[in-house]
Amino acid sequence: MTEARRHRRHIDRHGRGMLGPISRPSSFAPRGLPLQRAAAAQFDEVVAIEVTRLEKRLPQVVARVEFAIEDVPNLDIHAGEIPLTHSTGGTSHEPYRIVVFRRPIELRAERSGTSLAWLVRSALVLELADVLALSPEQIDPDFDVDDDD
Repeated sequence: MTEARRHRRHIDRHGRGMLGPISRPSSFAPRGLPLQRAAAAQFDEVVAIEVTRLEKRLPQVVARVEFAIEDVPNLDIHAGEIPLTHSTGGTSHEPYRIVVFRRPIELRAERSGTSLAWLVRSALVLELADVLALSPEQIDPDFDVDDDD
């Protein structure tokens, strides 16, 4: 058995994750606190903050909308641009449902150097405006398409 293979087996024995000093609690990572939050958890937090902000501004509008997060959109092979959000519903019996796609937004934020929060905010405002047939400024008076922190 080679040295590299023996080392790898020691670090991730039986697929249980990292072992060793870096995975143990310390003054930098106390017990119960993960060393690094998962990207999905960070993204969920950003979406929750932006939805809460919109809800404070327009409670009667946001109350008629359900928000969800998915990693990637389910696309057919001939799709053009990859969407950041998708909406469905909006009948008298069911609320609107807006799905925010995590990976396309994260990748676009990394590629363009735009902040993740601004991109989530703009995607939500534009989708809400489209769904409710309002202008983005009616949803969020501070909204500016050209503003990218």
